[in-house]
Amino acid sequence: MRSGPGVMGSGYGRHSAAQHVGIGTALGMLDRAVAALPLPDDGRALRVADLGCASGGNALEPMARVVAGARGRAPGIAVAVTHTDIRGNDFNALVETLAAPDAYPAAPGVFAYAEARSFFSPLFPPGELHLAWSSIAVHWLSHVPQPIPDHVYCSGATGAVREALRERSAADWRDFLRHRAVELAPGGRLVVVGGAATDEGASGAEGLFGMVVEELRARIEDGQLSSDRFAAMTVPTWNRTSAEFLDPLRRGPASDWYRLEEEAFAVLPDPLHDRYGRDGDLDAYAREVTASFMAAFGPSLFPTTEAPGGADGPSGAADELVRDFRSGLTARIRAHPADARTNWRVQLLRAARTDTPSRR
Repeated sequence: MRSGPGVMGSGYGRHSAAQHVGIGTALGMLDRAVAALPLPDDGRALRVADLGCASGGNALEPMARVVAGARGRAPGIAVAVTHTDIRGNDFNALVETLAAPDAYPAAPGVFAYAEARSFFSPLFPPGELHLAWSSIAVHWLSHVPQPIPDHVYCSGATGAVREALRERSAADWRDFLRHRAVELAPGGRLVVVGGAATDEGASGAEGLFGMVVEELRARIEDGQLSSDRFAAMTVPTWNRTSAEFLDPLRRGPASDWYRLEEEAFAVLPDPLHDRYGRDGDLDAYAREVTASFMAAFGPSLFPTTEAPGGADGPSGAADELVRDFRSGLTARIRAHPADARTNWRVQLLRAARTDTPSRR
């Protein structure tokens, strides 16, 4: 597995409780999208895309619901799901996830595929898809326009750097909508659960990322991390506001391609902090927050050391740096557990494909 920006660590499937909560908020919206889909009536399969699949664990329940919903309307209809992610994704973990005997592809007439390509580019032939689903993925950027001075996360960006991230995100979102509009059949549905932010730019994880920056600076003081390397560290994400998500669907070219049927903005609970509040196990809480952070963001910050060990142990020449960073971050979380609480914001939307745009 190649690590790098936007790649999940190999332990992502075991350490993505917050992402699973976010997906749960959209399952009703997904059910309604399936209920409204024009199903193929000529023997062809229902074609579904899972855009930004990671290791696939968080796709099992949504895709099982798609199969059940479609077959509730058309018993026995074939369903073909393509799971997509960037080339460096851990597709071996995806295959293992999908091969489990209780996973949705085990049902007769259900087929699962994978494609290694960014969803900011074309993925399918025109008009092939009936349903496109993306969960907790579209906040990742196609690339970082420039590093964030003295920080690693978009909430810490200011001035021209912040504006460059915003513009990159807007262009990526336009590309995502344009390509899906080409690929969706008339009447097809797009359902997105995206990492979001308040109008002030807060994503809900500012406290945790503040600890991360403090620990990276401690690694500089210890001589394990150079100032130049720290300056280049950036998590390639931008959590869009509701307006940034929805305005392109309400005006401009995308409004000719889609009809926005449903949208909601949600603030998610923190399942790890809530569990700590119930059981009082501070050590377990600190360890799991660190593991979750490293699974989602470690490969972006430590691209040569987090593969293939991922969340469970780095490999390579900089083992000591990553090991001490993990240990130090865990200690900071243990000392200030409330500051590590994350209440992520998400934007949910459901849109229907209305017209056939040309590729441009």
